[in-house]
This record gives sequence, structure tokens and C-alpha cells, in this order.
Amino acid sequence: MKLRIEFGGGLELLFSNTRTHRIAIPSTTSQGDKMGQPVDIDFLIHWLNDNLLKERSELFIENGTLWVVSCLRICTS
Repeated sequence: MKLRIEFGGGLELLFSNTRTHRIAIPSTTSQGDKMGQPVDIDFLIHWLNDNLLKERSELFIENGTLWVVSCLRICTS
């Protein structure tokens, strides 16, 4: 699945100071208790945290919850 991710409101500072990222993620999960299930926003947020985030993860996710959803825009490519 190809997506365009846009960060704003200062959130881009955590992602290499880059506002827009084009990414490709699997359409189904390949591990864990959700194996084979379609990916969801929870998967995407953790994928961004593990693969794109460059610093200060505590400012992006805390206790499994996204901090600033209004500064994140997700578009299909």
C-alpha cells in the first residue's frame, strides 16, 4: 500500500525536518496476534515510529497513544 504522509505543526521536526514522506507498507500484517489482518492506523503509527522517526519518540507516541493527530495527514498515493 503506497501512502503519502504529511507532518505539520512542528511534527516534521521529529521526522528529519521533512514535511512529506512517500512510503510503502504491507496491506496486511505479517507478525504478532494480528497476523494476516489488514493494516490499520495503529499499525501505521507504530510503523512510522519504528521506520521514520528520527528523535524524541516520547513526543510522538506515549503509552501507545498518538500525541498530535491534528498535525498528521495521511493520503493514498
